Amino acid sequence: MHAKRPLPIVLAIFALASAAAQAQTAASPPATDSVRVSTGAYYHVTAQEALSIEQQYRLSNGQRMEIHESDNHFYSRLISDHELQEKPAVEIYPTGPGRFASKRGATFVFSNEGEHVVIDDAQLLPGLRMPAAMRSASTVSGSAGIRLVSR
Repeated sequence: MHAKRPLPIVLAIFALASAAAQAQTAASPPATDSVRVSTGAYYHVTAQEALSIEQQYRLSNGQRMEIHESDNHFYSRLISDHELQEKPAVEIYPTGPGRFASKRGATFVFSNEGEHVVIDDAQLLPGLRMPAAMRSASTVSGSAGIRLVSR
């Protein structure tokens, strides 16, 4: 007598359900208040690179940005010349030579041996100030990222 085995059918159904769940997860939009920074491998910042970027930068929006290192962790803080209260510092994570990213997704690219920086998605940094002349409908609604460059 030959008995039917339900195991292959059950495994096939499980595989299809698992694939559908993965596809649905991949299609889900990311959370709006955070972005996971994952590079797959940790980048080690050299002492020379740390020294070259650990300074203040004058940005295109009129603010200054300070980069400092403490216990092998790097922090960025926006500074407004006319405000008395300091803005909170944000930890930034090395992702490659001259490249850093915050947990929320702002990216920093340093060049010219640390003399120049470009910040993409700067709207994700606490304390960002945008002069009226720099605002546009797309950046106010949050549909486009804000890019700042050092002067």
